[in-house]
Amino acid sequence: MRSSLLVAFACAAMLFVGCKPKAGGSCKVEAKEVCIGDKQALSCHEGKWEEMNCKGASGCTKSGSDSVCDQSVAEDKDVCNLTGDFVCTGDKKGMLECQKNNRWSFVQSCLGDRGCAMEQHKVTCDNSIANVGDGCKEEEDYACTPDRKSAVVCKAGKFTLASNCKGKNACKVTGDKAAGFKVECDDSIAAAGDPCDKENHFACASDEKTILKCVGKKFTVEDKCRAKEKCGVRGELVGCY
Repeated sequence: MRSSLLVAFACAAMLFVGCKPKAGGSCKVEAKEVCIGDKQALSCHEGKWEEMNCKGASGCTKSGSDSVCDQSVAEDKDVCNLTGDFVCTGDKKGMLECQKNNRWSFVQSCLGDRGCAMEQHKVTCDNSIANVGDGCKEEEDYACTPDRKSAVVCKAGKFTLASNCKGKNACKVTGDKAAGFKVECDDSIAAAGDPCDKENHFACASDEKTILKCVGKKFTVEDKCRAKEKCGVRGELVGCY
């Protein structure tokens, strides 16, 4: 009788070990998480366990039979669990979105002073500074390039060059969180052929001899100043004085 009990106990132990989830093994509850370490978990995706990093401050924690993987911080192409969720990259300079293939995907840079942050369970991304070609989510959103020499605008999910900012004030971000932020580009100085964003807007050529006009997203020559005149900006007026 004693021997039979020992055998039964050993078999039960083997069954328990056999049921322990592992990466690639089968699972039934979609998106269920199971901790396998302080900073790692398994998540059930399409019937198979997949290893997932828990890079947030809380790591992977257990509460009774449930596990919670803190993914408030992640990196591009990491495994994720909640499609449509957003998080910040570890350096706080980018924002990620969990795609349908259960992978975090880099969606936009957050190069502004406020970077990427989690505020009241919502991810905020300061993309007031961006490079041409950077991803973006808000159509017609504007930003300054890192060197402050150009303004870019969000078109079809990518920042494209809107205008060069050759005036003395270059490109700058004004405003505050309460009132809202605004990108200002001083394009009062330009060259013929430069890109521009404000139709019928005027500027002076850098040699101060020519008035330029924004036509069809390009600055074109509008007028030449006379011999003793110089092109200048007075208030909001561009002219030969």
